[in-house]
Amino acid sequence: MSSIKPFNSSQVIKPLARTSMFLLNEAREAGENDPALAVRFTAGGLVAPIMSGVNTPGVAEFTEHTLVPIVRGMLLGANIFRMQRTFKNPDAPAWEKGADVVRVISDTAGLIGGLAVLFTPQYAALGAKLIGTAYSVDICSHALRTGSHVNNRFKVWKNMLNEEKPENKPPGDGPGQVNPGTPPTPPAQPKVSFNKPLTQFEAPKQLNLFKN
Repeated sequence: MSSIKPFNSSQVIKPLARTSMFLLNEAREAGENDPALAVRFTAGGLVAPIMSGVNTPGVAEFTEHTLVPIVRGMLLGANIFRMQRTFKNPDAPAWEKGADVVRVISDTAGLIGGLAVLFTPQYAALGAKLIGTAYSVDICSHALRTGSHVNNRFKVWKNMLNEEKPENKPPGDGPGQVNPGTPPTPPAQPKVSFNKPLTQFEAPKQLNLFKN
């Protein structure tokens, strides 16, 4: 009769905890890599639930126009933070520093365009062009950062997997094992010491002269 093994909650909780920590860490790494994208996703995800209960006419449209310069200002701050980190990194390549400078300039232009559309109708057309240019730079920027980040994280994951694999040792390195490429060691010949007592040698046979 087979016995039923007791349920161990740690067998389920520990893998789930490790998976959760892994995903949270990857989300943190992605946010540090592209803080502007993290701000955009967070702000965009909150628009629908917050505005779902607003039924006043004109509020949703005004909020949409107001949101553009506000989010653009947040993106500008996030990209300035990222640019400072890049310039402090001595290993950062020149193209990455140049790309961060272009992002900051683009965010500034987008912020000016959003304010122009919102507060100066006579410059609305120019403001729309500045916003459109900023969005185009955003698309290329997010694509570049995401591709570079995925490539770097892939190298990290690969190193982690290699560290978890057992080391490949050639046969015969462990105790009690014989390497087939090494010739066997001949057995050692016993040594006879003449300093030991005579009892270890066979005593000579004595002749019995009184035997019939």
